[in-house]
Amino acid sequence: MTAHSVPVRAAAHCYGIILNHRLAWWLVEFPELDAMPRCARKLTGRLTPALGDWLRGETGDTTLGNDVAALNPDSRCWSGEFSYVPSDTAPDLFDIDAHPWGAQAGEVEGRHSRVLIDATLHPIPAGFVSALDAQPRENQPVLAIRLSGYSCATFELLTARYMPTYRPRSLWRDISNDAVSDTGTDILGWREAGDWIRPSG
Repeated sequence: MTAHSVPVRAAAHCYGIILNHRLAWWLVEFPELDAMPRCARKLTGRLTPALGDWLRGETGDTTLGNDVAALNPDSRCWSGEFSYVPSDTAPDLFDIDAHPWGAQAGEVEGRHSRVLIDATLHPIPAGFVSALDAQPRENQPVLAIRLSGYSCATFELLTARYMPTYRPRSLWRDISNDAVSDTGTDILGWREAGDWIRPSG
């Protein structure tokens, strides 16, 4: 490598979801449709110059910047095929290099993507099972954790039940059968607590 040469950033390709979550853009990779997500990569929020130039040429809009949002201005969460490269300025961030096609993200995909991002930012404590790896027995109360909305705690602990038959689109319910999403974020993990949680009768 000469003093004037520029290292080539090798692009990787995946099917996934781009979404804005926790004040940042993320690319969540899925091995295939209807599968659990594999990893979450934090983005710089930028396109590579080559993709930015292609997008301006394709749309005829010369005012478009090299921003991820320019790929789908009407959405903050969509699925598709993507190529990405490591950022020149931050080794743990990535730029989007290609986006051959895109579509509206499914509700379940979006929820799983948010859970994986939250678990990436705040790893699930020992003793808890990731909600993406396994689910408890249906209708049986467990101790579940989700991110706390308060600065005094990272996680919030609650008694919850996994109820896919009762509410297929809102699987996690609190002890009164209300959706846990009504009062906070998605469930990240759970653990059995038979010694602590018993029927009152």
